[in-house]
Amino acid sequence: MTYSGAEKARAARESLGQALEALQQDPNIPPDVMAVAQNIAQSVGALFEAEKATSEPDGKSCVKNALSGLGQTLALLQDVRSQHQGIQVASEVIAKTMSVLYPLTTVPSRAPAATPAAKSASQQAIPAAAPAPSSPQIASAHDTVKDPKQPVAQSKPAPSARPGGPASMAPPKAPAVKGERIELEANIGATTESNFYVGFSGEIADGGVFVSTYEVLGKNTPIRLFVTLPGNFEFHANGWVRFVRDPFDLNSEAEPGMGVQFDQLDAKARELVLRFIAKRPPMFYED
Repeated sequence: MTYSGAEKARAARESLGQALEALQQDPNIPPDVMAVAQNIAQSVGALFEAEKATSEPDGKSCVKNALSGLGQTLALLQDVRSQHQGIQVASEVIAKTMSVLYPLTTVPSRAPAATPAAKSASQQAIPAAAPAPSSPQIASAHDTVKDPKQPVAQSKPAPSARPGGPASMAPPKAPAVKGERIELEANIGATTESNFYVGFSGEIADGGVFVSTYEVLGKNTPIRLFVTLPGNFEFHANGWVRFVRDPFDLNSEAEPGMGVQFDQLDAKARELVLRFIAKRPPMFYED
């Protein structure tokens, strides 16, 4: 059995190869651009594994890993300092690639045939990533690399109006607040089900926090969010419930909980979020 999304995964991988090529045109790649390229190469590796997957769950898992890494890359691109001609090209390619991959993650997985061989295939672990390239020449489209170990630096405006892709869409507007905001705490760590999420724009302020819980609230509920992070870091932010994953939806493969969209995110909180997602990729969510 082969993964049904293998062809789309291959097309997406080849597109990302264009982004890597654009970033490699300058032989003296700045460190922050190198970190972006390493992230892209990691997603390329995940897509290569999706092409070779022998079951639907394995293929979808690889695509989700690639999509998560690309969401992280778009978020980090917001704060690349270095002026590099390949950044805009890479941003556009990533946004378009995410629009191709996202539908693959929402298709219900086909159950494998009830045979020992099928069971064995569904239980295979995703192969470990190969070491990251040590020279400025980033890995080819077939290579896999480790997570970048250093967060990229600050402040570059988010690439805007990416032609032809959903990233050009404006983020949803916050609903009018009626009554008191509900206090909600989200503990986010290296392995928690709760995590930050981003959309096609890649800008973390347009995203929010997925709170893993069985006590979900209604959509558009105004929230006063208290986020705790490893190292005793914390911040408050206003938000609202953008989406809900029903705990009683037995057909869903997703963890139950709710996504709280940021309404206001100050500079200090945004910096904490960017530092965290440099080490752990955010989730990806788009309506």
